[in-house]
Amino acid sequence: MITEIPNSYLETFNPSVYLSLAFLFGIAAQFRAMDGYSFLRRMLSSLDSKIGVVYAVALITTVFSPFILNDVLILILTPVLVKISRESAIGIAPLVVAEVTYTNISSALTPLGNPQNILLWEYSGLSAFRFVELTWRPLIVSLALTSIAVYPLTRHTGKKPINIDNEFNLRPAIYLFMVAALVFTLNLLKTPSVLSLAISFFLGFTFTARSLKTFRREFDVKSLLTLYLLITSVSVASIFLEGYLKPYVESAATGQQPYSAAFMLIVSNIISNVPATQLVLTVGNVPPTVAPKLAVEAGLAGNIDPIGSLANLLALNIMRQDGLPLRRTIMLQLLIGTISFLPAFIA
Repeated sequence: MITEIPNSYLETFNPSVYLSLAFLFGIAAQFRAMDGYSFLRRMLSSLDSKIGVVYAVALITTVFSPFILNDVLILILTPVLVKISRESAIGIAPLVVAEVTYTNISSALTPLGNPQNILLWEYSGLSAFRFVELTWRPLIVSLALTSIAVYPLTRHTGKKPINIDNEFNLRPAIYLFMVAALVFTLNLLKTPSVLSLAISFFLGFTFTARSLKTFRREFDVKSLLTLYLLITSVSVASIFLEGYLKPYVESAATGQQPYSAAFMLIVSNIISNVPATQLVLTVGNVPPTVAPKLAVEAGLAGNIDPIGSLANLLALNIMRQDGLPLRRTIMLQLLIGTISFLPAFIA
């Protein structure tokens, strides 16, 4: 006799979530295989002489984070910032703090920006347009507050030329534009999100067909499997601890402020924002229109301390490997991140 799998278990361990994450990592790998590193470095060089390196980092991450996995953008851009810091004698702390903060803010805008947004998007069943409609307002406020907060840092960095040695390659930008257009257009046609991500992923091979070895090298299997493990572990633990956790989670799941923002802030900075999001989805009953608000809270919560988001940890780890001091960056991140989080209370 075959026992049917309960619907609640299928919702908790939704296969489309795992597939969507894999395709999102694949899209990021395609971007890197197209030499996204050189593209971003050239963009940074072009903007630095006009608005200064801190705001150049802010603008680049704000533009690209909504359309490429935030962790991948950190992995690509942080080594560039380390090199700029060494070559130009600019302190690394303002550059990395601007990078991490603006990346986490902007990545919360769309379903494509970070792993927790994929979880929330799949769970909610909202269109990509509706998702953005419910996230953009508090994020705009957060960007404005952050831009004011980082202004004093720009006085110590100035506008210094950044050396470049690569030809300008537009393929990464064209590909990301096509991915965004496909996902949003297919959503209007009621196409399942996992299918729109799959099509976007395979589209990348029209750009990288001649560099499959590079694509395989750039696909971050280790991080994807780690993410799977985190999500699954939290889901399993939540099933067994649901009775104990539900009273604390339910108010956050329904978006009651200021409790919801405070809950995501505290829990995200204890277990990181992706597991915190999965905890709320597993234990609580999240109305579809609340899911984007949780995306805002989780994204902004990732800006506070190192464990708040994988993006934060990755940037600090790259600095550590290069022998750079971390303390000033961590303290500055705490200050700027706290300011950037304030709009979460109005999400």
